[in-house]
Amino acid sequence: MRARSLLPVLATCLALLAPLPARAMGPPDLGRLRERVETLLARHTALERRVGRAAVAYVRAAQAAAAAQAGLEEAEATLEERIRTAYQLGPGAALEAFLGAPTFADVEAVSEYAARTVALDERTLAGAALARDAALAAQGRAERRLEALRPELERLRRSLARIRAELEEAEAAAARAGAQAAWLAAQRLALAGAEARAVGWEDLRTLTWGEDQAPYLALLGPTGGRTCEIPPGLVATGETFSGYASWYGWEFGGQPTAMGAIFDPTLFTAANRWLPMGTFLRVRAGDRCAIVLVNDRGPYGRLERVLDLSKAAAEYLGVGVTWVQAEVLVVAPPA
Repeated sequence: MRARSLLPVLATCLALLAPLPARAMGPPDLGRLRERVETLLARHTALERRVGRAAVAYVRAAQAAAAAQAGLEEAEATLEERIRTAYQLGPGAALEAFLGAPTFADVEAVSEYAARTVALDERTLAGAALARDAALAAQGRAERRLEALRPELERLRRSLARIRAELEEAEAAAARAGAQAAWLAAQRLALAGAEARAVGWEDLRTLTWGEDQAPYLALLGPTGGRTCEIPPGLVATGETFSGYASWYGWEFGGQPTAMGAIFDPTLFTAANRWLPMGTFLRVRAGDRCAIVLVNDRGPYGRLERVLDLSKAAAEYLGVGVTWVQAEVLVVAPPA
């Protein structure tokens, strides 16, 4: 009886000593890899926002440097013209004018003219010196902005490489498990978009190229688009449409728009799929309105979305993905 009573105990011990089955490599691993890739993509988006801010700051500084350089060239041209005129008149011109004056009143007039000419030359010299200092300072600011952008771009490259490696590992794991993971295609698409944006930032020299949209932005009026009133210089066409509006921000900062200028999320602009570039819209959301310039194409992928607003315009209207009404405005014809 005692031996028989030991059999269950012995069986239990043998069961505990038996080797455990190998853990299956399947969905749990894919879930872990998915979380890792999604985390990396979220961090990459935050990094893109930093790069976008740095890119826009550099472009603004480079444009200011270009304007300062133009001012310097104008000041130097004025100075050169004054020097040429003085050389052509010769050192004896003033003396000859004095000697040739028939009356004391004429002598006084010649004296005043000579004094004003000397003062003007001094102002011209001072203006040229100030313009040169301004150009050098602006160029220095642009170069510092450029240097600040370079390490951000290097971080962006490393981030893309890591996402690419993790995604390839996830795809290999899915293939081994014979699993069909729809999220892999979505993440591959997200990676392709990030790589395309990175290319737009890589050639720093092209960031200042493109059409100057300042004349268009000036038509937004003194409020910069923060109004329901149609600004002077624009007229309503009577054409309206409605749909969902989304928005995009600093992760696209410094990227070229369809209009040619860079995207600056602090300006009141919008992307649309069908309107001509340079069209304006009065966008209504509830009791608020914004006047925006259409300077880009989009949104894509969701046809119910009719506008991608800039971050500034969306924040002013208080919208995320929201139903809006839009009225088409155009530049008023000359009177």
